[in-house]
Amino acid sequence: MTGLPGSLSIALSLVGSIWLVGVVALLVDAPGELVAATFVVGLVTGVAEWRGGKAES
Repeated sequence: MTGLPGSLSIALSLVGSIWLVGVVALLVDAPGELVAATFVVGLVTGVAEWRGGKAES
């Protein structure tokens, strides 16, 4: 992820890894609430990481 600010790169990696867990949960027929929760948690933590990194710069 060259050319991206460090905070955005970290946020994208974090969201991607959490969403990967959600996809795996979806593939193994986990309850829909669990899958939705992983996507929401991933999005919220990614935004928080990105915003936190922007505040430090």
